[in-house]
Amino acid sequence: MTRLWASCRRRIEIVRRRLPDGARIVKELGDGLMLWFPDPCVVIEACLALLDEYEEVSGETLIPLWMRMGMHWGAQTVRRDDLIGHDVNLASRISDLADAGELMLSQDTVEAAREAGASLEFDDMGPTLVKGIPDPVHVFRAVRDF
Repeated sequence: MTRLWASCRRRIEIVRRRLPDGARIVKELGDGLMLWFPDPCVVIEACLALLDEYEEVSGETLIPLWMRMGMHWGAQTVRRDDLIGHDVNLASRISDLADAGELMLSQDTVEAAREAGASLEFDDMGPTLVKGIPDPVHVFRAVRDF
């Protein structure tokens, strides 16, 4: 259990170091994190950089720092320091679709990033059923440069 805890702490240290201005850790969720970013381009670039760093650091540790990420760009309700609401739940469900080392995104996120001038590539994964959401959600996977 000590190695697992050390792995979680290491992930959080990397995130804190890499968070761009205006972004924040909303809360810790067991071995995961909920992050908030003010800009759709910045969030995608930051998360891809995090995945790259996790992969690099994993080669140096006994326990890999594999991470899967999902995001949705939308409205949220602020309750004290927490974020709640349908769009927050949708982001969590999209995260569940990702495999280790993947960043999955909703169509709303991809559209917001493109409108903001992002020149990133995405694989269209198509409409996908997710728990607790009655209609299929159109999902994309961010293409990573290796």
